[in-house]
Amino acid sequence: MQADPRHLTVHAVGPIRAAEQGTEYLECETSLGTIAILGSERSRWNIGVVEAEELPFEAVMFCVPAQSGAHAYWVPEETTLFFPAI
Repeated sequence: MQADPRHLTVHAVGPIRAAEQGTEYLECETSLGTIAILGSERSRWNIGVVEAEELPFEAVMFCVPAQSGAHAYWVPEETTLFFPAI
């Protein structure tokens, strides 16, 4: 599935959670709804970057529409996040 760039504002960051497949994700409340930023043992880079930011912040994230009702989008672990100047 293709990830498309979305400009959003992150308002809240939740705790790291474990998915059924064993991967980790970070839930964030954003201007586009709730998103899940994926990570794994191999790469938690995006999770660490988001956790370190001061709220609220703007970013461009490459998002995939979620299939479940729990999240509006998910952000694959291999994508790069961009933080525009405010």
